[in-house]
Amino acid sequence: MQEPSAELLNKAFAFDRKAQLELYKLCYPILISVARRYRKNDEDHLTLVNNAFIKIINYLDRYQEAKFFSWIKRIITNEIIDEYRRNKKYQTLFQQDAWVESTVGVTSVIEYEINDEFLHHILLELPEGTRAVFNLFAIDGYSHKEIGEMLGISEQTSKWHTKIARKKLKELLKLEMSHETR
Repeated sequence: MQEPSAELLNKAFAFDRKAQLELYKLCYPILISVARRYRKNDEDHLTLVNNAFIKIINYLDRYQEAKFFSWIKRIITNEIIDEYRRNKKYQTLFQQDAWVESTVGVTSVIEYEINDEFLHHILLELPEGTRAVFNLFAIDGYSHKEIGEMLGISEQTSKWHTKIARKKLKELLKLEMSHETR
C-alpha cells in the first residue's frame, strides 16, 4: 500500500472534505484490521476506527515519521487503550480470578497452517482483557512493562494474561485440529 502524498495530508489537515475522504479510504483497511484484533462486534470496530481517524486528522501537523501507516497504527492502538481506560468495566477486565484456568494441559502444538480468519476467530475467544494484553505483547510488540504502564496494571499481571492467552490459544488449536481429523 502506497503512503499518502504530502499534498493529500496537507489538504486533509486543512479540512478539505474530499481529501479527508480519500485519506479515510487509505487508512480504513489498516485501522479496521487493528480494531478487529481487539473488539468483537462491528459497532465497536467502527467507533474505534472513527475516533482514531478524528485524531489522525487533528494531529496531522505532528506527523513526522517516515512511515505514515505505522503512525496511524500507533494512534488506533492508543485509542483502544484509552477506550479501555474510559470503560467502566476496566477494573474487572484485569482481575486474575475473573477467568478460571482450564485444567487441560497442552504441552505442544503440531505444526498447523492457520489462516487469518481462523486466527482472528480464536483471538476473539479470549476474554477482553487477556486479548488486549496478548495483542499488545505478541502482535504489536510492546514489552510487559510498557503494557503495564499503558493499561495501569502490573508487569506481572501482563505476563499472567499473556501466559493464559497462550494456553487458551493452544487449547483452541488442539480442539480445532481434533475437529478437522474427524
